[in-house]
Amino acid sequence: MGAGGRVLRTLLLVLGAALTANAAWLALTANLTVGTGATALLGLSLLAWGGWFPRLRRVRWLTAVAVLVALLVVPLSAFLAVVGTADDVRHDEDAVIVLGAAVHGSELSRTLVGRLDRAVDYHARNPRALLVVTGGRGPQEDLPEAVAMRDYLRARGVPDDLIVVEDRATSTEENFTFSRALLDARLPSGYRVAFVTDEFHVYRAGRIAAAAGLDATHASSRTPWYFWAANYLREDLLVLGLWATGRG
Repeated sequence: MGAGGRVLRTLLLVLGAALTANAAWLALTANLTVGTGATALLGLSLLAWGGWFPRLRRVRWLTAVAVLVALLVVPLSAFLAVVGTADDVRHDEDAVIVLGAAVHGSELSRTLVGRLDRAVDYHARNPRALLVVTGGRGPQEDLPEAVAMRDYLRARGVPDDLIVVEDRATSTEENFTFSRALLDARLPSGYRVAFVTDEFHVYRAGRIAAAAGLDATHASSRTPWYFWAANYLREDLLVLGLWATGRG
């Protein structure tokens, strides 16, 4: 094995170990998700590839699959990051839909806190807009996400009469469908809406919002770096599924 092969093998082992360790840490400290599983699978695959590199490098179809995966994941993740960070919120919308994220027991995840802090920043610039907090109760959660979100906003000075609680949704599709029904009952037709979510999620959320009949602007929060692999791998799969099925 030449110098180039040794470098590649080392890179495979280091990256595989980092991803596996990240997945193990997330499994212990955060709610289990498809993204965590995908990160673990990718990390273990890279470790196996690096460990058996002298033999596997001669299996050309395996190399072809690896290259195909890289050509899908890297550009798609970069696309999602670029689209997601190009905020187009105007701060004159009538309502803001804040999409839920994990609650660990009754403690808000770092991701959810980031979204809510972004909503608080929006409220400071447009204090008349309704803030819709949306998210039901999932596994490993002691209360609906929307209830935890409402309490967080209350504690930061957002008036109760501006907070609209949608505590049944279990998917992004339901987030927007159920939130729209609540806003339709409160606002005159033609109201303008924005949504808040993490940058990796903005593209797909925007497609789903449009499918729900909402022409929405967006304001993004930033995913903590230690969630990048899990969140982007999961989102890549979901976006590819959206494109394949034409939904949203």
